[in-house]
Amino acid sequence: MAYSFVCFAKEKENAYGLHMHLVKNSNHSALGFGIAYERIFDEHKHNTIGLVGSYYLFESLHINLTPGVTFKDNEPLNMKFAFHAGTSYNSSVGNFHLGPMLELAFDPEDYHISIGLHMGYGF
Repeated sequence: MAYSFVCFAKEKENAYGLHMHLVKNSNHSALGFGIAYERIFDEHKHNTIGLVGSYYLFESLHINLTPGVTFKDNEPLNMKFAFHAGTSYNSSVGNFHLGPMLELAFDPEDYHISIGLHMGYGF
């Protein structure tokens, strides 16, 4: 999960966002797959749902690639393709990890950059 500050490039607006990923790594490998959800708390009430692929470059640094669909609260059936690429650097204490995150996201209307704090639990 990550809480972030979001900058929209074309609209020149800022908002706050919440990102959630549920990823399964196969046999403790560096590669994982799962589902993702993003909510941006702006005037559009932006939502994105996607399939996430995650790869640990090394123990503390991983990248996520997430193709999916984006929609607004008032237009839930007006889904458009979206793509997110992100990275986070994690410090671990037991099964908990915490660290900075950076994400770049594209959809047909705009793109945004998210900078925030990633928090996770591995089980």
